[in-house]
Parts: sequence; structure tokens; C-alpha cells
Amino acid sequence: MATAGAVATAVIGMGGGVASAAPTSTTMHCSSQNPLFWAPPFTWTVTASSGESRPPGGELEPAILLSGGNELPAPPAGLFPSLGLDWYGTQVLVDWHNRTTGESGRSVSDQAAWQQKPGIPVNRTWTGTGTVDFTVTVQTGGGWWFVNTQNAVCQGTIDVVRR
Repeated sequence: MATAGAVATAVIGMGGGVASAAPTSTTMHCSSQNPLFWAPPFTWTVTASSGESRPPGGELEPAILLSGGNELPAPPAGLFPSLGLDWYGTQVLVDWHNRTTGESGRSVSDQAAWQQKPGIPVNRTWTGTGTVDFTVTVQTGGGWWFVNTQNAVCQGTIDVVRR
């Protein structure tokens, strides 16, 4: 019986040295001033997940995939979009460093314009597999992302895995 207790103690003691892996997704919140001077500041909710995406002319590659939204009110439903001055444009930058491979880079999303409720545009961040530190910068502007641009910056770390 003393042997079983010694083994259990040894196993518990060894557990303290085990490295924990980063999660394969994370949800972040980052605030931004509103590019429309008459509208209030707002917060983006951005989810970064491990996934795969196809580069032009290539096979599926490990990537960080972003999704999310914000707390701005949705425009009223109807057949015609409401007329007014509340139009936004967005672009997303992702600066990343893969701790496992030592590689770093920057990805730039598609650009969305003239949206009454801005969202996260289509983005492609091919990082390879490994633990990846990243900074997401959501650039929001009035009508287009480059008009009175306001930046919301979130940071995170996830494990990008091949599925």
C-alpha cells in the first residue's frame, strides 16, 4: 500500500512541470472611438479561431480565422436601406508571430464600405501550425475604412492546429 501512495505522490509532483497548451480560439473585446463625430464610441467583439483557409491557387493551409461584430445598433429592416449619414467602412490588420516556427507576418483583410452596421470583413491569416501571438487592429472609418479611421486593438494567443 505504501508503494501505491509513493507512485501517486510522484505522479502528482511531476504534473507541475507539464506545459499547458494555448486554446484554439479566444474571444476579445476592444474599444474604438466612432469615426462619425456625432455617434458614440463602441466596442468590437472579435473571435479568433484556429482553422484552415485556401491561399490563391493552393491547398488548405492552417490559419487564424476571425469573426465578430460590435454593439452599434442594426439599421431598421425594410425593402430599402435607410437613408442617412450612418455609413461605415472597415478593414482588419493582423500582426502575428508563430512562437513554434519563429515566423512572423501581417495580413490585411478585404475592405468593406458603405455598411450601416460594420462587421469583420473576410480575412486570411496563414500562420502555419503552432502557438501564435497576434494583434488584431480593426480599422473603422466613415463610409470607407480610410476616412477618419479609428482603431480598435485586441491581442491574443492561440494554438493553430491542422484539422
